Amino acid sequence: MDIIIIGGGASGIFAAINLKKYNNNVRILEKNSRIGKKLLVTGNGRCNYSNINLSENNYNKPEFVKNAIDSFSNTDLVNYFKMMGLYSCVENNRIYPITLKANSVLSILMKKLSENNICINTDTEVLSVSKEKDKFKLITNKGEFYCHKLIVACGGSSMPKSGSDGSFFKILKKLGHKVTPIFPALTQIKLESAYLKHLQGTKVVGKVKLYSKEKLIIEKYGDLLFTSYGISGPPILDISVKLSEYNDLYIEMPLINYSDKIDKEEIFSSFYMFNDYSIDEFLLGLVDKKFIHYILETLGIKSNTPLNFLEKYYSDIIDILFNSKFYVKGTTGFENSQVTRGGVDISEVSPFDFSSKICDGLYIIGEALDVDGECGGYNLHFAFACAYTLSKNFNY
Repeated sequence: MDIIIIGGGASGIFAAINLKKYNNNVRILEKNSRIGKKLLVTGNGRCNYSNINLSENNYNKPEFVKNAIDSFSNTDLVNYFKMMGLYSCVENNRIYPITLKANSVLSILMKKLSENNICINTDTEVLSVSKEKDKFKLITNKGEFYCHKLIVACGGSSMPKSGSDGSFFKILKKLGHKVTPIFPALTQIKLESAYLKHLQGTKVVGKVKLYSKEKLIIEKYGDLLFTSYGISGPPILDISVKLSEYNDLYIEMPLINYSDKIDKEEIFSSFYMFNDYSIDEFLLGLVDKKFIHYILETLGIKSNTPLNFLEKYYSDIIDILFNSKFYVKGTTGFENSQVTRGGVDISEVSPFDFSSKICDGLYIIGEALDVDGECGGYNLHFAFACAYTLSKNFNY
């Protein structure tokens, strides 16, 4: 059987390897000059490919995802790679190749592609797809291709420089599929603040909360990093998916590390204990030095003012230390997002073999689907899991 896979990313490569086991004629069409380009930058180049805490609840469409990750769990994926000679390690519940190099994962996968004599056409962009009786006709910049089964693993719109620019959604629409609105997800957040340039590079460990018109939307805990445009860090990436759903957004976050373990009353009492200190000297023992200018400017307090002159500000100082508010401007866009929110409507795709309910012989996997997970290896695991599940339940 002739099978063509559009897209040489994680899901496309994994599908090709597993489908070839059943003596199919498998071909990958990749519009980049090489396959696996996006895979190389996942996890900051370390390739966080799964998570110890893997569950369907880590995804926006848990019911749809459940069968795939039950069929191919984190343990299954670790063992699969181990059988290929790639060992793993765990760091903060995130599963990585033991080399901590994404290139190790890609190299092992490419070795398997080569061993199975899987044909790969790079620099080949699919321009149109049509169904002719029992075959698909693909017109590309390199000529025409025909196949009995077509697997779309083209990715979403995130990291367009890697090749997944969302252009294939137009072709899927012409084949009859509905594509839900797409937005960047797992991306940094832009903030409105005159102090960002000054705060750039400052880190805090704590809980960040996202609000819309004073309603709490989501909260996450972890490392937070101020940048020239706003804020980043794993918790920020996770809450960024909500920005497309609400208006009038702001975040609240602490300026003190591990503030959840600090008693506010103890800090309040220390104002009187150290009332011979200046406000600057007092804050030096609590926060990064860069935050002091921001705190004083925000509250209208002059630098080096003695604490015993600031009693009316004590509650305000506590509030800004534990609950600083920053208004949200937006995200840094698809260029910097790790995954796409939105894609092919999952009601039109089977969760058991990822076959299209609209077009016979068509399969859709990976980020092209309206499925996205949290930061921490969940999205890459889904890419592998749906490719594996497809191959096991493929209609030959």
